[in-house]
Amino acid sequence: MTDSPNSTASPYRYHEQNLSEDHLLAKDRHVDIPHAPLESLRPVLLSWINCVQRYIDVWDADDLPYWYNEQANVSILAGAAWKADWTAIEEYQVRKIANEGTEPYSSIGRNDLYIANENHGWSIEAKVSYVPIDNRERARTQINEKCTWAIRDANRVHYDEPRLGAVFVAPYSAGEPANVTQIQMFRKMLLEIPCAAIAWVAPGRAQKTHSHDGRYYPMVALILLSSD
Repeated sequence: MTDSPNSTASPYRYHEQNLSEDHLLAKDRHVDIPHAPLESLRPVLLSWINCVQRYIDVWDADDLPYWYNEQANVSILAGAAWKADWTAIEEYQVRKIANEGTEPYSSIGRNDLYIANENHGWSIEAKVSYVPIDNRERARTQINEKCTWAIRDANRVHYDEPRLGAVFVAPYSAGEPANVTQIQMFRKMLLEIPCAAIAWVAPGRAQKTHSHDGRYYPMVALILLSSD
C-alpha cells in the first residue's frame, strides 16, 4: 500500500497538472461475453469495473489495486461478486488432479476463487500479467502464455462445478504516461485474444500516479477462459 486514503503525502504521488487532458480523460469500460454460458457473469464483470474505480477514488488515485499481485487482483473480483449479490470464497482447500505424472493421482491444494449465486457457480484459477503497452506483440505472447497456465490450473481442480481460468492484464508504460493511441491499440489487441469473456476498465486518473519503479498503469483487463 501507499499511505492511508486520507493522507496528503505519498511516495508515488504524481501531480495531475503534469498530465495532458488526453491522459486524464483516456478512460473507458468494456464487457464482452462471446461464450453464452458465461452471460450470467455480466453483473459480476460490471461490478468488478465499478470496484476497481471505487478503490482508486477512495485512494484519490494515489494507489491502484491492479498493480499488486495475483491475490490482490482476485480480492477485487471476489468483492465485486459480493457487490453483485453473488457469493465468493478465496484460497479454499480442494483436491487437485496430478500434473503430468509428477504427483500422485490427486493432492490437496488451494483454489484461487469460487463464486456462485443460486443458479450458477464457477471455480476460478487466476494469473496476472504485467505487459508493456508499447510492445503489443510481446504483450500478446505473455498474455497467451498466462492464459495457457490459467486454464491448465483450472483443469486440475477436481470439482464438479464449471471451471474458469482468469487472467488479469495490467499494461504499463515505463517512464511516462501512456497516450491515448497506445491505449486504444492495446484494447484492439485484447479483442483479438480468444476467450470466453473479457472486461476492461481504464479508470479516470489512473495515470496520476506511477509505481515505485516509474511505471504508469492506465488500465486493467480481465480475461476469462472456459475449461469446457
